[in-house]
Amino acid sequence: MAGIKKPFRILGLADLHDRIEMLDSLKDIDADLIVFCGDLHNAGSRETAWPAAFALANLGPPVLIVPGNMDHRDVVPDLWDEAGLRMLHRSSYCYADLGFLGMGGMVAKDPRRLGDPARYYHQDDDVYETLAAAYQDIADARIKIVIVHQPPRGAQDTLYNVESSGSVSLRRFVEEYQLDLLLCGHIHEARGESFIGSTRIVNVGELRQGFAALIEIGEEITVNWI
Repeated sequence: MAGIKKPFRILGLADLHDRIEMLDSLKDIDADLIVFCGDLHNAGSRETAWPAAFALANLGPPVLIVPGNMDHRDVVPDLWDEAGLRMLHRSSYCYADLGFLGMGGMVAKDPRRLGDPARYYHQDDDVYETLAAAYQDIADARIKIVIVHQPPRGAQDTLYNVESSGSVSLRRFVEEYQLDLLLCGHIHEARGESFIGSTRIVNVGELRQGFAALIEIGEEITVNWI
């Protein structure tokens, strides 16, 4: 019908772990943008990682991606750029009237892991400081979205042993800035959605098991589970 604007559709993905055959079922999904929330790969070398990077890029829509703890820092920046994926780590990006903030990796419980040159590990406070600094770049966007790998503490972050495993300072950022949407992965068993204040938290699920989410952004935000 004339005058009705089509909702903007984001295909939310995470945790493929190099199982590229799981992308086949997504080829016919109508999406304007793909957001990948980390762990496209399962560690390994450039040789083992490149098939998944190019297969994701070949789905069609533009891809925003943050690294997970299994996406090696000495491999993915150059590989993803070559494949045409836009890496959004410690940075911002505007697409149409949407503003995105990205922070990949995960909090290192053991501080000795911070020195690992291949892994995206960081201190917890670093999450808040990074996203708060980048927020000014998207402050005027109609819809503000955070893309992370690790969930915020207490929202879609519960392990099988019922331990809450999310980032404390990410939760602080969400509570203070109240963006519209946060997309995450990492905790495979915590697929689903919840709220922190008015911010919708969506753990898109483990694509290695066939799970994903299609988010429609119009007058309201709706989540359709795949």
